[in-house]
Amino acid sequence: MKIQKAKIHNYRSICELEMICEHLVILLGPNNHGKSNILSAIEFVLTSSAKLTDADFNIFCGDDKEIWVEITFHELTEQEKTTFKKYCRQDGTFCIRKSARLQEDGKIDIGLHGYCQEPDELWLRESQVGSFANRDAITNVPLKDYVPASGRITQDIIRDAQKRYIAEHLSEITYHEALEATLFIGPKNIGGGLLPDFYLIPAVRDLTDETKIKGASAFGKLLSRTIHEMAERDPKFQELRNNVDKLVQTLNRSEGGEDKRPVQLIELEKTIETELKEWGVGVEIEVIPPSFERFFEIGTNLHLDDGVRTLAENKGHGLQRVVIFALFRAWAHSLRNLAGEGSVNVPRISSESIIFAIEEPELFLHPHAQKKMAQAIQEIAKSPNHQVLVCSHSSHFVDLDNYRNICIVSKESPQRGTGVRQCTTELFEGTSSQEKKKRFHAAHWINPDRGEMFFAKRVAFVEGETEKVIFPYLAQKMNCFNQEVSIIDCGSKFNLPLYSLIANAFKIPYIVVYDEDPLPNLIPSDIDPQKLAELRRVFEFNQHINSTIDPSIGNVCILSPHFEGASGVSTSQGEKIGKPLAALDHFSTITSDAIPHCIKEIVRIIYSS
Repeated sequence: MKIQKAKIHNYRSICELEMICEHLVILLGPNNHGKSNILSAIEFVLTSSAKLTDADFNIFCGDDKEIWVEITFHELTEQEKTTFKKYCRQDGTFCIRKSARLQEDGKIDIGLHGYCQEPDELWLRESQVGSFANRDAITNVPLKDYVPASGRITQDIIRDAQKRYIAEHLSEITYHEALEATLFIGPKNIGGGLLPDFYLIPAVRDLTDETKIKGASAFGKLLSRTIHEMAERDPKFQELRNNVDKLVQTLNRSEGGEDKRPVQLIELEKTIETELKEWGVGVEIEVIPPSFERFFEIGTNLHLDDGVRTLAENKGHGLQRVVIFALFRAWAHSLRNLAGEGSVNVPRISSESIIFAIEEPELFLHPHAQKKMAQAIQEIAKSPNHQVLVCSHSSHFVDLDNYRNICIVSKESPQRGTGVRQCTTELFEGTSSQEKKKRFHAAHWINPDRGEMFFAKRVAFVEGETEKVIFPYLAQKMNCFNQEVSIIDCGSKFNLPLYSLIANAFKIPYIVVYDEDPLPNLIPSDIDPQKLAELRRVFEFNQHINSTIDPSIGNVCILSPHFEGASGVSTSQGEKIGKPLAALDHFSTITSDAIPHCIKEIVRIIYSS
């Protein structure tokens, strides 16, 4: 199962927040805006190790002394549907809430509860089967038609009748949902132990602890899980486990028959038994080995050899973090060919799902290593029963084609708290949606760094590389350059509306700059009809560009008649050496005062604070 939605209330910098979660969630945003707090809130729900203090309560929530985090799960396996049957909704999801109440004595009371969905009709509720397990009780309800005509009516018969009635009248039945009064699946820590494993790799921590094998370190947990995967599927590991079991059998007494254990063990038992003779007790030495996976934890050290072979904890932080992520990549590699294995469902068993949360995976990694890490994360997120949440400041982890994965985190003020901006709908709709998607995906090869737009305070969408090169150059020449503004080469005038849609969805302030490309005042009578049709198409497309602009966050700047005409750059020189280089040559020879006024105004608008 995977997280479908998270709702957070009154936690640290968060007053109220709701976030939709895809298989991969990329949290983007400035430092100190609450990205880590979102991951920490999810960790609070899914682990028992996350402890709260009074400092975790949002100070702007007044007298509200309760923190709660709700998580809705979906894509449950058949086993998980059995385990969480009580809480499953008709759509296959279920929701839990973990809360923390700050008491007057300063203590914090924590509880985990599930939402239960029941039909509005009393006679359809599973909790009421006992009340209808007789003929008199069901006489006036539709269940009478779903039970045997004669014989004793048991609770199991009523349950089966409820199920069949619901299946046949699904569209007619209304439900209500309420938070259960009792704890989630029984006593404290029991329900939480059945939820997915949650592994958090923080950005700032003593990485010496993170690379230790034992305890709750990230590396220790990842190694343990990896060994478990290997032990379950690798024939060599299974053979080794069988050999260990056989060895243990030879060390322990068998039921009846001759004692074939080693003589030394038998003699040791007799010696101890003789010493205890006056007490009249027998002695048996039983060998109970640790679980197979624990063998590796007990006697495993991680050595790194970079010319000097030492323990990993003695290497630099950069190399230590690379090792942790190397294990992630190895895990992703092992998942590529993972095939599903059939199993028998049991009433209750811990979930096999895994959720990773990684803070700033780009730390200590050079750009090419970042790309490899991003690919490994994507592969893990695509695997069954795996989900990854990432906080990042690197565009290498942003895939604009999968814009639903992106979640912009911001905090306008401490009073309003941390909020998120997402796009959870399909942006490219209509009869030409496939063509739009094709052009948008193709634009990646023109500008692979277009994900930079999600980190900018303002974005300028331009037709091509000439504007992308020239506008920053002129801004520096005019002393108005702003590092927080990004210029995005959209690859074509016809792609500009696609990027406007993205900016609108995520509420990113933007400016669209395009050539007017007007029709000539006098159209030659001998002009080729196809060429004239193309000129009309280009000019009329301006209206479509304007129609996609959200005036509350976007603006338009028009180069008239086009870039060359507005800037004075020679068209013939552009054809000779390329437009970007021709433009740079042109503007490098003139002073700031000589830059055409219309170009100056566009640059100022783009880079204004």
